[in-house]
Amino acid sequence: MKFVYVSGRRCLDFAGTVKHRMSAREELLADPRLLSDWAVQAGLLDDAIDVTDDELVAAIELREASYRTVVARLEGRRPQVADVDVLNEWASRPQLAPRLLRTGATRREGTAPRLLASLAADLLDLIAGPDLDNVKRCAHPGCTRLYVDSSRAKNRHWCGMSTCGNKVKVQAFRARQRAAAH
Repeated sequence: MKFVYVSGRRCLDFAGTVKHRMSAREELLADPRLLSDWAVQAGLLDDAIDVTDDELVAAIELREASYRTVVARLEGRRPQVADVDVLNEWASRPQLAPRLLRTGATRREGTAPRLLASLAADLLDLIAGPDLDNVKRCAHPGCTRLYVDSSRAKNRHWCGMSTCGNKVKVQAFRARQRAAAH
């Protein structure tokens, strides 16, 4: 499976590993191997790692706590106590760290728990930093991705132009064509 990375932060890309969150939910991390694939494609790891079923369950719990926490902040609400506990617990653990090889090259390697700790720490860094004010929800109906709007005018509407933005523009074009034909 090819994953999409359009959110501007890995923690938000991770939160986007479920599609259509509010309707016909589509889980992109349907088995443990897919969590490893996501991390490699995200550039967090150089090679696949072993992920247990329990680690995948923990990853999904962290992902959902992350999503709910960011949405709560966007809506001016306090995050849920259980979500705060999950995020703080993971963020306090050892994280992924690059390793310098004798050749002078580096390797990105680790374990599933270190990956989750890194994602939780990235989320807390996002919440504590100035980028939180630029986090938005995708305006495409049905898309529930969150992203950092890094555009100069801060007027980005979609999680990605090649994904939702293109769909919206094609729909609008077709609607104009239909209207002109009548």
